[in-house]
Formats: sequence, C-alpha cells, structure tokens
Amino acid sequence: MKIDKTKSVTMYGMTSFKKVFQTKSVVLCLLTATVFFQIQCSSKKTIVDKEQSLVVKDIFDPSWLEATEGNMPLVISVPHGGLISPAEIPDRTCGTREKDDNTNLLAYQISEAFEKQGKKPFLIVSQIARAKIDLNRDMDEATCENAMMNSTWYQYHKYIEAAISKAVAQYGYALYIDLHGQSHPVKRLELGYTLRKSDLETNSMSTTAIETKSSLQNLLNMTDNQTLKDLLIGENALGTFFASNGYPAVPSLQDPFPKSDEAYFTGGYNTRRYTSLDYPKVFGLQIEANYKVRASEVNRKEFSEAFVTSITDYLGVVETLIK
Repeated sequence: MKIDKTKSVTMYGMTSFKKVFQTKSVVLCLLTATVFFQIQCSSKKTIVDKEQSLVVKDIFDPSWLEATEGNMPLVISVPHGGLISPAEIPDRTCGTREKDDNTNLLAYQISEAFEKQGKKPFLIVSQIARAKIDLNRDMDEATCENAMMNSTWYQYHKYIEAAISKAVAQYGYALYIDLHGQSHPVKRLELGYTLRKSDLETNSMSTTAIETKSSLQNLLNMTDNQTLKDLLIGENALGTFFASNGYPAVPSLQDPFPKSDEAYFTGGYNTRRYTSLDYPKVFGLQIEANYKVRASEVNRKEFSEAFVTSITDYLGVVETLIK
C-alpha cells in the first residue's frame, strides 16, 4: 500500500503523522502535562512463565501504539490498520491476518476535520500489523498465545480504558467507535451494534433480549421513552445521519437491515467489551467503512467532513435524550 505522506496530524503536539510513517520504529513515548495516558518507555523487558519456569521475552515498543487525548465525548480505536511488522515476532497462527487498508489514515483525517470545528476525539491507533497481533480479540486469540505480545495487548486496552474514563468523567458519557474497513459488494457503511442480521429485522428489534445484547444497551438505560428501534433506524439514528449526509449505512432509516444474502459485520470484541454493563456510561458501535471511503486522500477528506457532521448531529440528539 502506498502511504499518503501529504497530511500531518499532531500526536500530543509532539509527533506528526508524516513523521510516524517516515520510519517504521519512531518511538512515540506519549508524555503530556495531563494525567491522561501514562506509559513506561522501556522497549524491552522480560516476564517469567512460572508454570514452565522459562523467561519469555516481551518486546513491546511504544511506537507500536498511539494514543491522543481528545476534548469531546468520542473515543475512536483503530486496531487493524498498522504496518509495522517486526521480524523477531512470529506471525499469528490463528484467525485472520488481513489488515484494514488506510483506516489509520482515515482516523487521522477524521480527527483533523473535527479540529477545524474546535473539537478533537480521543484516538487509540495501532501501528503494528495485524499479522503480529489482533487487537480486536481477547488476549489469547489476539496473540495466538504468544507471550511476547501480551504487554502490547494490555497497553492498547489500557489506552482505551483511560480514554473512556476521562471522557465519562468530563462529559458524563462516551460514544465509543471501533473503526474498521471492509470491501463487500454493497458500497455502504456497516454499523455493527453487536446484533446479527436476524436481530435487526424490525419485527424482533423491540424484544428485551435484543436490547440487552446490543451495544446501545447503556444508552437505552440512560434515556426515557426511547426504543432500540428508535436508536438504530429512527430519524435520529447515527446510520440515518450518515445516509442523509451522502454515505449509505446499514442499519438506518433508509436501509434498516442487511438482506439475508448480504455480507455484514456485527461488531467484535472491542465493541462488546466497552459497551457492556461494566462500562455503564459508554455506548457505541463498530464502523466498517467500505473501501471507496478509504481509497484516496480526497475520498477520506470528503467522508471525514460528513463524519463530523453526522457525529455532531447525533451527539446533539444524545445529549437531549440523557439530560
């Protein structure tokens, strides 16, 4: 993949996006004057496997992960766009190793579009290749039980938890988005609320069982007189805002649910984890952006502007619902 080096995104005012991609091993020890993300900048350490009495090398490098502080109740994580592929780490032997092309670049463009409006989302971005670790899985599957990658997994999720904690403390809630990419035949955004296609059919959407397994369960608990149907395919649903701003999305008022023969991603580990009852003030979804959205700088810029408008309108509605 050809890397787009024409745009610059500042990480804590210290490291630009351009600089990140000029070298594969830039050390991003993200220290700020705030108490947000804290990281111990040791690129290597050892841990002891007590059961086998073996010393296992853990070669976590801070340049593999980026965390940027925001000033709004939006947390975006990007687990599968990384390109760094250290030779000393074996490729994963379980699950898929396919990367989500340009999702990191898309996240930076989204952040830049928000900054033009005086806002900035919290960003947690993986720069290490999915072939080495899948940061949208539980630890055993993410690492394929390769202990060398345990600290990377823990640190990534500590960053997400820190972002969510700070957003909730400042704004009372957090919208969490796990950003991915897909290349399915239907060119639209797939919004994964941890519900299957059959769950999204309007006849079954209002059941309590469906509500409690959706990634919007916490938002439902914070609001009165709202149904899951309202939040998924109503006039003020996020998918409806995306479609109204030129980017078809499912589910939405315009496209309520995928047909039985259409591919659709429901949302994975990160979405389930951070919108669970363990994080009662957090709700959100997995966004699977179709490739056209991510393919070029022009396309990313246009989508990012529509993304900002859609999210801004959506959060405006959310704030009226939870007051």
